[in-house]
Amino acid sequence: MRFTHVLSLVFAGVLLLLGAGPSSASSGDTVIVGGTPLSVVIGPDGTAYIGDYSGGTLTSAGGGVGVLTAGASNPSEILTTGFGVAGLAVSADGTLFADGWDSAQRQELIGVIPKGAPGVTRTIPVTPGAHLIAAAPDGTVYVPNHDLNTVSVIPPGADAVSREIPVGAGPREVAVGKDGTAYVTSQEAGTVSVIPAGASSVSRSIQVSATPGTTDNPHGIALGPDGSLYVADITGNAVAVIKPGGTDVAYRVRVSEGPKELAVGADGTVYVVATAQNLSIIRPDGTAVAHSLAIAENPGHLAVAPNGSVIVTNPDDHTVSVLGPRLLQPVAPTAAAAQSAPTQSQAAAPSQQTQSTGVTADTWGSMPIVLGMSGLAVLGAAAAVIIVSRRRSERAKHEASAWPIKQLEPEQLEPSKPIGPPSPSSRENQP
Repeated sequence: MRFTHVLSLVFAGVLLLLGAGPSSASSGDTVIVGGTPLSVVIGPDGTAYIGDYSGGTLTSAGGGVGVLTAGASNPSEILTTGFGVAGLAVSADGTLFADGWDSAQRQELIGVIPKGAPGVTRTIPVTPGAHLIAAAPDGTVYVPNHDLNTVSVIPPGADAVSREIPVGAGPREVAVGKDGTAYVTSQEAGTVSVIPAGASSVSRSIQVSATPGTTDNPHGIALGPDGSLYVADITGNAVAVIKPGGTDVAYRVRVSEGPKELAVGADGTVYVVATAQNLSIIRPDGTAVAHSLAIAENPGHLAVAPNGSVIVTNPDDHTVSVLGPRLLQPVAPTAAAAQSAPTQSQAAAPSQQTQSTGVTADTWGSMPIVLGMSGLAVLGAAAAVIIVSRRRSERAKHEASAWPIKQLEPEQLEPSKPIGPPSPSSRENQP
């Protein structure tokens, strides 16, 4: 009886060790870049460019753009700008455009950094205000002017704005398609304005808020590989999906905690960051969040690298998080977890979300799984029980039964909570 009981305890400990997640976990590789990393874009060759919004920490001259090559643990160089970078854009030839306020000139500028240059080679004056700019493949730059309800257009190679296009109230972000068409979110109007390449006016306006005449604070916008538009509605707690050529929202994907920024991978997977500390993942043509990962609280912006890694800026933590492809995939349940898994019909429900518990450690790739200390503690306790049980007297044989064993459920992964950017209440009107 005593021997059987001891084996039962050891078996329970092994089950807990196998089924339990780590006691703490990283949400990907963390790269220290310094300053206030806010904006991020990926160049044609897969290099990540990270803008410093603080205006003086990355370089003594103020501001700068960190260059992070695939697999690097630190920026390889800092491109000088002379001002804090609020917005970044990159054209098909690798030319970088950085927006920021130059305190010396008392002027909002767009700095132009040709591919291979050590910093800004020329500047273009624009209207005051932090601008989340975008660039067309040919180098045309679109600058949303939130307070003026317009979008400024800068032709390729120009040193000044050529035209101003009226759009919906409170323009915030711009996405540009392969054909040069620009799509502009307007926070106050609750719309997306469509500007064809070379046009001087909006061709159509798409209502993205759930109720016409109101706003769900559409903020981030991105285009999928098939031309579908994805719009993050902060107060609507949803991502609005607009099909190519559509004049209205095809459907909405529920995303909790104020979705604000998003990016789309080459395979059509949509990645969404919210004001809370999670990254929601929507599979191609998905109508619900497939699963989510814990990231820094109140992240900045994000971008998807050619190999499928997702890079997220963490302004207050002075870092960027690199989430490798394996970490972004749902992890198959262990044998213990599988016993309590939902039925096939339950798993197929659109509202069901699968919480990822994978942990990886290579930049741009995977990290080894780290076992939690709780499981090891149980095994240690079981070993102690074996020693004590051998010293128990023979009268234990006459006791009513062996020690009861409580059935243990696998623990949930509880990632650490890194420091993030400003409070959610202020993020709607920040870059």
